[in-house]
Amino acid sequence: MADIRYVIVSDLHFGAENSVLTMLNERPSTTTDTGFSVDPQRPSPVLSLVIDGLRKLIGDQDKPPTLILAGDILDLALSPDNLSAMTFRHFARLAFGTGRPVFDSVVHYLPGNHDHHLWEATRETQYTDYLTSQSADAELVIPWHTTRLLPTAEQPTATSILLTGLIRSQPGCEGVDVRVSYPNMALRTPDERRCLIVSHGHFTESIYSLMSTLKDTLYPGQRASGYEDIETLEEENFAWIDFFWSTLGQSGQVGTDMGMIYADLTSPADIDALVSNLTRAMLAKGKGPAWLHPAELWAVNTIFQREANHVATSERGTPSVTLTPQGQAGLRGYLAGPILKQLQDEWRQIPEEVTLVYGHTHKPFVYRWPVAGFPQPVRIYNTGGWVVDTAQPAPVQAGTAVLVNDQLEAASVQFYRQEAANAPSPVTLLPPAEGDSPSAWHEELASRIDPAAEPWASLAESAAQLVAQRHRLQAATVAIRNFSRPSDAR
Repeated sequence: MADIRYVIVSDLHFGAENSVLTMLNERPSTTTDTGFSVDPQRPSPVLSLVIDGLRKLIGDQDKPPTLILAGDILDLALSPDNLSAMTFRHFARLAFGTGRPVFDSVVHYLPGNHDHHLWEATRETQYTDYLTSQSADAELVIPWHTTRLLPTAEQPTATSILLTGLIRSQPGCEGVDVRVSYPNMALRTPDERRCLIVSHGHFTESIYSLMSTLKDTLYPGQRASGYEDIETLEEENFAWIDFFWSTLGQSGQVGTDMGMIYADLTSPADIDALVSNLTRAMLAKGKGPAWLHPAELWAVNTIFQREANHVATSERGTPSVTLTPQGQAGLRGYLAGPILKQLQDEWRQIPEEVTLVYGHTHKPFVYRWPVAGFPQPVRIYNTGGWVVDTAQPAPVQAGTAVLVNDQLEAASVQFYRQEAANAPSPVTLLPPAEGDSPSAWHEELASRIDPAAEPWASLAESAAQLVAQRHRLQAATVAIRNFSRPSDAR
């Protein structure tokens, strides 16, 4: 029996009302209140049962697997910090402090767009550690924006003070350490023939490189050959990502109101109004309209308009297909651009077999694609997500964990999926990519899961109930938004 060496999950969105891993209180709704509120004092039954399932899968192997958190773990964009932190503590206690730990004491964490601010806090601490370790007259390097692919190559070590502290605050979890990589992390076999790359994946969508797009539009000719370098991509866009996608939950009522704006991005009329208001506000807060030439003003408005529509048609905002043509192009571009270049720059060679695991889209899949620059087709696993964005079931949305053995072979366990009529979805192993036969590793994991046995059966039932509850939440949110929107008569 091969050991599970790594467990990769993403998009847990702890603290978010629409995450099935967050516990909710429910009461009758009104025209101004959805009737739902986060209960940070109780763990979600789905969270408890997922941990029970992983504990059963791991069994009595000698060493617990390493946990890799691939972004959007805390929902900092739309949820208050305290609620996200208290919900995360339930996870910490269940995974590390209740009985035998499910995971090893070293955890790897790759911030996503919704918890990007934790990377900013980490890199500032890491840079401070570097500064204070230098001699009095040393030549100092400028601050960096990314880490190296291999965590062991990162000096000084990048550690999340927040996540480490939250885990260690729980009884029995004192020795856990959360190491940070951003935005990509790699594992490779001793012979260096095979590697597995983990990323949250937000850079596969153009909205997260909006500042680079603005720069190239307003100041053409400054860049020699695109922005395939991952350090440049993050350097140009980190402030934008941090502001709009990671820290709004700390903004009081503004953070709450942004939930309504996110929902409004499904309406073309609301997108037009939002972009117009945003552009005017930027100019009013700056030097006034005169500081931009008419052509530049048109370009700014056009770019914001295009990118806002990209959000409306993003992967998360398109729950009808597993990956849109735009999403496929973005994924291929990220592999053939920033990831390929980072491999070449750091390793001077591309391994024969490459696997990418990423999340962000909330729609899990297993693909096998030929990608320019890679010697063999790249295997791609998407880890799905744990939030419910719509008032009706979206069957392509599901929550999974990617399990990896010592040889870096991967398989994806689906813990829940949104089904028609909110029917329970059995826990199962996703099939291999098209063109791949089931490996011995895949078949072995499949044999460990009996959907009719516990805790799998209870997990399927609980997930269906909580998904249905989140559909009611989304329906109430839409009703409030429609009630609050001014009518044409006004």
